[in-house]
Amino acid sequence: MSEAYELSEREKQILNAIVRGMSTKELALSLHISAYTVQDHIKAIFAKTGTSSRRDLVWRLFSQFGIV
Repeated sequence: MSEAYELSEREKQILNAIVRGMSTKELALSLHISAYTVQDHIKAIFAKTGTSSRRDLVWRLFSQFGIV
């Protein structure tokens, strides 16, 4: 999926964490970035994948790519 949607390395890290169910705050702490930066990356992932929520994103991963 990351190649299909041309996700950056950081976006790939965040996508992986979203699939594991990590919150924005947990992501920020684990990646040593602000929660606002995490939100910006998530918005970019949503824009690139045509999704609008974490649930929608995970559903798309599962249904289109057999991931999760």
